[in-house]
Amino acid sequence: MKARLLPILLLALAGGSARAAEVALPPAPPPAFPDTESTTNAPLPAAIVARARLVKARVALVATPSNNVQVSFGASRDPGGPLVQGDESLAFGWDAGAWFVASPTGRAEEPPAVAAEGAAARALVLSMRLAESGRPVAFEAREEGATNALFAPLSAAPPEWLFSRGWNAARVDVRGTDPRGDEAASVRLDTDAGILILR
Repeated sequence: MKARLLPILLLALAGGSARAAEVALPPAPPPAFPDTESTTNAPLPAAIVARARLVKARVALVATPSNNVQVSFGASRDPGGPLVQGDESLAFGWDAGAWFVASPTGRAEEPPAVAAEGAAARALVLSMRLAESGRPVAFEAREEGATNALFAPLSAAPPEWLFSRGWNAARVDVRGTDPRGDEAASVRLDTDAGILILR
């Protein structure tokens, strides 16, 4: 079971010290209880999180009017262990027909993106540029394949809760009674602030 907590992919770039890391979270297993909830976790590389200047996170799923798929980041009470419900400081994903970005102190939602019936493959990508302190200075969210940016208030004034250098774990939660399919989540952290340009 411990192997399920390991990231599928961890890339270290550059010679002596890692400058970037990409973590793909393992797929959530089928639900074991009638509440339909299923969860999977992965550790984040603390050395890269502590120096990250660019963050790119992605969630993909078969979106329906009733399902919920969210990616959460936070500080695990047991380094290398799971991120306990309630310990997340940022969550984003799909909930009952709409994209959302949330923290324990706030939530931003977009208008519903699907009709009352139906399912479609969709993906949301969040991109951030960070100050040396870790404070977000630029934020962008886009649905893959779409031209318009989402969550305009967060882009206009990125709140501090969008990122923390204290993060050491990520979690994916899947809920809902609609048929599941192809949930995938990943995060890329770069220490070189010159790699990514946010528009």
